[in-house]
Amino acid sequence: MKLPIVLIAFLAALPAQARDFSSSVSESSEIVHLRPEFKVPDEPGQLFYVQRSPNANTVVYAAKLDAKGNFDSRTPVDAFWRKFNIDGSKRGLNFLERMMAYGVRVSASKAGTPLTFTIAALPERKLSLSWDEHHHPQATLAVGNRTVKLAYVYLQVDEGGLMPDVPSLDIVGTDIASGKAIHEHLIQK
Repeated sequence: MKLPIVLIAFLAALPAQARDFSSSVSESSEIVHLRPEFKVPDEPGQLFYVQRSPNANTVVYAAKLDAKGNFDSRTPVDAFWRKFNIDGSKRGLNFLERMMAYGVRVSASKAGTPLTFTIAALPERKLSLSWDEHHHPQATLAVGNRTVKLAYVYLQVDEGGLMPDVPSLDIVGTDIASGKAIHEHLIQK
C-alpha cells in the first residue's frame, strides 16, 4: 500500500516517540544469533546491524571516514539496506525509513569527546561512536550499568496495522569490561 505524500510528510514531521519497555538482561560466553538462518553482513567500517522478523533484509550501520581516516564530520554513521532476501544488493534508506525508523541523528560534540547518536525509532537509547583498542570503529551503549559494544539488534515486527509495530526487540553485544556477550530483551509495555 502506498501512502499519500501528504500523509508521509505529516508522519515524518512528527518526532519519534520514546516507548516504554520492560527489560531483561542476560550474559553468556559468546554472542548468540537469534536467527542463524539470516546472513550476517560484513561491511567496511561496520558498527552493527538490524535484522527483523519478516525477512532476511538487514539494515547495516557503518562508520563513514574522511580522507584522513577520521569520522566524517557531516555523516559519521551511514545506514543502508542489504537486501539479503532478494539478491544481497545495497540500497539506501528511503525518506520514511530515515525519519521514523532506521535513520541516524548525531548530536553535536566537543573536540576530543566521542560522538553520540541515536536511531530514529529508539531515541531514548544513546550510542557512542569511538575507536576500539585495535583502532576499529565501534558503537557502544549502556545496558544497565555496563558499556556494551553493539553487535546487532533484532526486531520482532508486527506489520498488521497502518504502520509496523515492534512489540519486542533484542540488543546483542559485548561488555567492554568483561568481554562477555550481553543480550538485552525488551518488551513493549
